[in-house]
Amino acid sequence: MARLIWITGLAGSGKTTLAKEVYNQLKKAYPNVVLIDGDHLREIFGGTTGYTSEERLENAKRLSRLCHFLVNENIHVVCATMSLFKEIHELNRRLNVEYFEIFLDIPMESLIHRDKNKLYSSALEGKTENVVGINQDYDKPSDPFLTIHEFNLKQLPEIASSIIQKLICNLQFNHETRRLHKTC
Repeated sequence: MARLIWITGLAGSGKTTLAKEVYNQLKKAYPNVVLIDGDHLREIFGGTTGYTSEERLENAKRLSRLCHFLVNENIHVVCATMSLFKEIHELNRRLNVEYFEIFLDIPMESLIHRDKNKLYSSALEGKTENVVGINQDYDKPSDPFLTIHEFNLKQLPEIASSIIQKLICNLQFNHETRRLHKTC
């Protein structure tokens, strides 16, 4: 059965970087793996959604449905996306038996420090609207499979290996709660 690995967090948290590493390591063992980046999906869909909460939610729904479709076609999906909506987290759990949510809960101070595009500083100065975490609210995942609070690029291969090990660990699906339970 294919899996959905949903890597989520605020802008600049390292979602795409971590997703690429997880994808590259998984690809060695499973040829049926695809990497999807939420920003690239916007381009694929022709940039038809903007950055208001409503538009972000619509984009997240599209992404969730696409991932579900691929998982049903027995393709493992590694998805890097902000999509910080409780509704999306619940939808993913409902649609995907093997759903693994990885939340990059990086402190705002670190995000501001890493911010090469000055997204956060521009929002803090009132120059930019619709910046999630500054002037747009978000829902932190309530029960992620894994939460990472900080990492650097040197730790990336080790973190990705740890994630993959946890994924292939003996997991049991509880049909009553519709949740996977870790057994090792």
